[in-house]
Amino acid sequence: MKIVRRTHVDDSALEDTIADPILRQILASRGFSDPQDLDDSPKHLLHYGTLADIDKAADRFAQAVLNDEKIMIMGDYDVDGITGTALGVLVSRALGAKHVDYMVPSRYDTGYGMSLDSVRKAKALGTTLIVTVDNGISCFEAVEFAADIGIDVIITDHHEVGEQMPKAYAVVNPKRPDCAFPSKNLCGAGVLFYLLIALRAKLVQSGAFDNKEAPILGSYLDLVAIGTIGDVVSLDPNNRRLVKAGLNRIARGSCQTGVKALSEVARINTAQISSYNISFDLCPRLNAAGRIVLDDNPSILCLLSQDMDEALELAMRLDFCNKRRSDYERVFLQEAIDKACLQEHKSSIVVFQENWLTGISGLLASRLKDKYKRPCFVFAGKGDEITGSGRSVANFPLASIMQEIDKRQPGLLLRYGGHAMAAGATILKDDLNTFIDAFEDAANSLLDSPSEYEVLSDGPLPNNYFNLNFAHLLEDYGPWGSGFAEPNFDGEFIIEDMKLMAGRHIRFRLRTDDNTLHINAIRFRASEEEKSLSPGCRIKAVFSLGVDRYNNTEKMTVKLEALECI
Repeated sequence: MKIVRRTHVDDSALEDTIADPILRQILASRGFSDPQDLDDSPKHLLHYGTLADIDKAADRFAQAVLNDEKIMIMGDYDVDGITGTALGVLVSRALGAKHVDYMVPSRYDTGYGMSLDSVRKAKALGTTLIVTVDNGISCFEAVEFAADIGIDVIITDHHEVGEQMPKAYAVVNPKRPDCAFPSKNLCGAGVLFYLLIALRAKLVQSGAFDNKEAPILGSYLDLVAIGTIGDVVSLDPNNRRLVKAGLNRIARGSCQTGVKALSEVARINTAQISSYNISFDLCPRLNAAGRIVLDDNPSILCLLSQDMDEALELAMRLDFCNKRRSDYERVFLQEAIDKACLQEHKSSIVVFQENWLTGISGLLASRLKDKYKRPCFVFAGKGDEITGSGRSVANFPLASIMQEIDKRQPGLLLRYGGHAMAAGATILKDDLNTFIDAFEDAANSLLDSPSEYEVLSDGPLPNNYFNLNFAHLLEDYGPWGSGFAEPNFDGEFIIEDMKLMAGRHIRFRLRTDDNTLHINAIRFRASEEEKSLSPGCRIKAVFSLGVDRYNNTEKMTVKLEALECI
């Protein structure tokens, strides 16, 4: 393990705003130079006006609402798609739409995105307007088919845009080359939220709310926050404002009934909810229904529910789904590791097994990527076509890599899409070795050969900073996440004591060489090498500080992100 400390940057622009020198350097090293960017008030959210096609999309959406047309919100099965679908349905109804339905595809039956079959079903229901969320930018055939049979399509998406776009009525996507919207990092639910703001403005302008109060769309920011965190998009200043506002709504108890129910089942103290709770408590449960084979999707039903008893019942189903998902993952992961260890000499890892659930493949790819520190693709499926999920590392943008592979070997990728750090693809099983070679070629050209992995640190932390006050200060400037990395520090310690918990976590008692500092620390998902450590061992570690809350008490926690015996 090689610890790489961030380069010291000029933080003088923040001196009048941030008094603490370590916090000031943390923020400056993450690109913050304008004090206003640190203001997470929703009043500083970017205006929707610079989004390409936003006026055209809002006009058509408003027309559908005012004329009582049948509207179909077409989402996706992951957290971003689920929260976006619930957002679209709930806000459309609140704005006066009388005929709003939704479709969320099954990962196992219909697959990702708007399809010919979903368009046919929408037509049979009398739909005249389809609004996509978190999909659509690669659904050329389905969008064209919808137009041919008299259905207008408004695409709201945030995935990478290819050389051409579908011929939809309107395409709202901040990644369009001609889009001037400053933030390119909105999640799918975030893009739809901006369209709904524009829709509300159009309806107010039309006089639809002359005799009644227009709904406050900030009431739905809990869904946007969950979608943003769940999709691991970069937390630029605008996304941080969306997330912070959503977390505040949950903390105040003014969130959706389904979010309350799911938080209760997950045993979250919502008054002190954090992005960690969203990532590790809510998102896995919302995702679980789409990862295993079910006849329905209790995630969307839970988020749409207005009845607490019903929502609690659905939340408990999701909790059970998550436990089943965890059981599958444990078995599949060991099988994947057995295959991956044969590829440790390579710059990338690609594994396949027929009986793995495709809904678990992204989790497996993420675990392999974390273990082997290189881009990974995990394929599953029993037919002629197999579907895979990829997870990447720095300097290896998956979406661009997939586009390049498609250019060089047309027909190899039957379907693909994604972001820089996560992507999916469908190929013929007979073409697996061809894909492995193409993926490895790309990794060899962009990445150094496999070697000691690097861990980024904000530097050493003085002893007097190991306290609850500094942990609170770091928490106050969150949420931390993708693109706004949680502060990590490094140091050398001697193990005084250690205890294995639940067979995979380790609780440590650590001290410094000079005995001036003694701390408790925890390592989640410890490796076999880490489990083999013993008291008296000297380690180098990278760690983060947090606040642990239990029974109305608070204490500082130290979480070990990486460690190694020295």
